[in-house]
Amino acid sequence: MSPKKTDKDITKTDLAYKAYSAIRQMLFYNEILPGQKIKYKDLANRIGVSMTPVIHALKWLEFRNIVRHEANKGYYVNEVSLKEITEIYNTRLLIEVSLVPAILEKMNPAGLKRLKKALDDHGRAVAEDNYYRRIMTDMGYHMCLASLADCKIQLNMLQELFDVLLLRYSRNLYFSSVMETSLNEHCDIFESLEKKDKKGLDKALTFHITTVRDHITEGMAKLIVDEQDSFGDGYLF
Repeated sequence: MSPKKTDKDITKTDLAYKAYSAIRQMLFYNEILPGQKIKYKDLANRIGVSMTPVIHALKWLEFRNIVRHEANKGYYVNEVSLKEITEIYNTRLLIEVSLVPAILEKMNPAGLKRLKKALDDHGRAVAEDNYYRRIMTDMGYHMCLASLADCKIQLNMLQELFDVLLLRYSRNLYFSSVMETSLNEHCDIFESLEKKDKKGLDKALTFHITTVRDHITEGMAKLIVDEQDSFGDGYLF
């Protein structure tokens, strides 16, 4: 039998989670950038905790492939790369399309209602032109769709991929050319699901994910070239 946790143990966990949540938010809002060295003391002062919870939080983020530790140097946010983001979208495609049969089999009115709400939330974020809400509601829609399959392992894998996208690629996720079309494609996905059209759902989901992947990688490639021209070959994007 494991020993009972003391109030002190619970407090340590709470502080580490507070630090973890705060650092995630900073990463999402690009207050800490890819490639940047993480300064423990500055983070601890900003969050209002000691350095120990910050280090625990960074270990959790290291496990999720968001940051890395270099011996005698400290923690750094992992850099972004075209290869990685392409692999993320290709893996998303495999997972999300593989869930279609289970989604159709287990779909019920309550699940369809949840997905419609997620679609409407994304539509409002697009109408408000709120960049960060667009990202969150877009991913919320995809997670809601995947959850209808009731396949926990695939859902957890998908959440891990979205975590990397949110925390390291948030500034690269939306380019003007895909902002409006993504909402239309979400509507196409919903309509195919509503009709229980497997072929249509496969096609709509595949088209949507590959289109977004191609727009994002093309946009990132252009930004890398532009920023290298501005800062020289040594600039790390």
